[in-house]
Amino acid sequence: MRKAVRAVWALAVGLGLLASGCGGGHRAVPVSGGYGGRPSAVPESPAVPESPTAPESSPPPAESPGSPEPRHVPSGEAPQPSAGPLEIRSRETRYGRILEDGRGKTIYVAARDNADFESTCTGTCTKDWPPLFTNGQVNAGPGVNSAWLGTIGRTDGPTQVEYNGWPLYYSARDSGPGEINGQGLSAYGTTWYVVDADRGRPVK
Repeated sequence: MRKAVRAVWALAVGLGLLASGCGGGHRAVPVSGGYGGRPSAVPESPAVPESPTAPESSPPPAESPGSPEPRHVPSGEAPQPSAGPLEIRSRETRYGRILEDGRGKTIYVAARDNADFESTCTGTCTKDWPPLFTNGQVNAGPGVNSAWLGTIGRTDGPTQVEYNGWPLYYSARDSGPGEINGQGLSAYGTTWYVVDADRGRPVK
């Protein structure tokens, strides 16, 4: 009976030692990729080259200012008022001795003015028959009666030159000295004539 108990006890102890021996020699091996292992290197993404910055477009070079274009004066444009002394002189023509200014431009009068020291040519009339304006003294040239020279006031411009009471004008039809293209023309309710320098009246 005792032998049987000892045999059972000895078997149990042997089995216990065997179990402890097997358990003490086992070591856990970490799984690849776990916290205990070396992390695998993550392949770097290939560097993307930066797109080249487009060069800023340079502003076009500023044009160098050239010389201003010459102003072309249309034929028959009204002369500007004299800034200084103005000369009225005479010239021999087929109409006799008539009035002209110091530059040789023919001078006219309007029959409707009737030597009353008042101009009846206003508004659009003055574009075709520019009044003879002056800002300075009026001088009598050869063949001109200085006692008949004077000026009258206007509401639409400087003073206008008159001769023997007749307001004086140019014709827009005359583009240069010596031309007489306005003689005897009817326009703006009147007739236009050159001026007789000796008698101080229209040449009809």
